[in-house]
Amino acid sequence: MKQEYDFSRAERGKFHAGGPLKLPAARDDAPWAGPEGPLGRFVREDASRTLDAYRAQPHLVTEHANQEHDTAHRGHAHRQLYELAQNSADALRQAGTGQSILIRLTKQFLYCADDGKAIDEGGVKGLMLAHTPSKRGTGEVGRFGEGFKPVLGVTDRPEFFSRSGSIRFDRKQAAERIGRVVPGAERYPVLRLPESIDAHAEANADDDLREFMDWATNIVRLPLKANAFENLATQFEEFPPEFLSLVPHVRYLTLEWTGGNSREFTLPREGRIA
Repeated sequence: MKQEYDFSRAERGKFHAGGPLKLPAARDDAPWAGPEGPLGRFVREDASRTLDAYRAQPHLVTEHANQEHDTAHRGHAHRQLYELAQNSADALRQAGTGQSILIRLTKQFLYCADDGKAIDEGGVKGLMLAHTPSKRGTGEVGRFGEGFKPVLGVTDRPEFFSRSGSIRFDRKQAAERIGRVVPGAERYPVLRLPESIDAHAEANADDDLREFMDWATNIVRLPLKANAFENLATQFEEFPPEFLSLVPHVRYLTLEWTGGNSREFTLPREGRIA
């Protein structure tokens, strides 16, 4: 382990005595694109092509649904927090200028916000496809890959807000849409049919989301299943501080959860003020 990574001074989860947390300043240089933007149009066109593919090859519906289910409920069943943090770290690496990740757990939602590279068409495809290579560490688009799939273990309506465009996946709606072209399937996939959503409209009813939108580039919001909170709270408590040694470009990682609990991971750099 590099000498600069001093995890020996643990105090309430702060693993480096490097000064207070500093989130990015508010920004207005990159407004939040709405559903009618380029990414929104791409999402609608791609969903239409997906439904055409299911109509032509109905067996793909069950195959895709089973792939999602296996990823969400087997080896990655208790890794939602770690995978979201890694996805945000990948976004920060691609941006080159971002440095902060903030993950917050409430009784209703799990949020993960970062000031990394905004999602693009390749990133959306990475969220959708069951076996897209993650390409972590390569600087290539499509960074999400398998890392987003485990969220289906804790939510039925994962949402991804980005300044380039925002999308929602919905288990019930996906089943209804796919069921109209392939009725009677045993199980329907969730992540193949995103819909574009308006980030500002959603923020009007969500103070946490509105707070994140002031500084972040990407925000994952997961409405929680009834039994998901305790599992996620345990993941917050047990999150390994060594994570920062694997992603040295990330300077701040903060975990907050209901009850005033927090853990702050800070990694100062030589010659920089923490």
